[in-house]
Amino acid sequence: MSCLSWNCRGLGNAATVKELRELAKKFAPSVLCVLETQVHKSRVEGLKRSLGFDNSFVVSNSGRSGGLGIFWNNEIKLDLLPYSQYHIDCIITKGSNDPWRLTCVYGEAQTNERHKMWNMLKFIKSSSHLPWVCVGDFNEVLHQSEHVGM
Repeated sequence: MSCLSWNCRGLGNAATVKELRELAKKFAPSVLCVLETQVHKSRVEGLKRSLGFDNSFVVSNSGRSGGLGIFWNNEIKLDLLPYSQYHIDCIITKGSNDPWRLTCVYGEAQTNERHKMWNMLKFIKSSSHLPWVCVGDFNEVLHQSEHVGM
């Protein structure tokens, strides 16, 4: 089983959608998380079949920012847990394998609001003893030299 997470920085561009399709085809992930879709959820949901997936769940964008989506096939049981504009949380089971928890994160861009995301992740961690994978774009840098852009 594999999981791919990609900050696509907007799925309104045909070239970006083409690149996403190529990534999905090349890596054939069991679960695909897309972050910062910047488009309405119906547009992201409409990509499900062309990306090669049976199922999707999408949190719509807020204005020209944000938006998250998760795609998976019927071979996987995905139980959706609480979600927000910053995360999608779920429990995944494949066949007779033990379940595990997946959280797809798109961190708050505003520095003074990021503590909310970290508090949410601490709560998620403390609420379950399942193995946990947390993927995404946390909008955090360890060193200023890693920061590019505004």
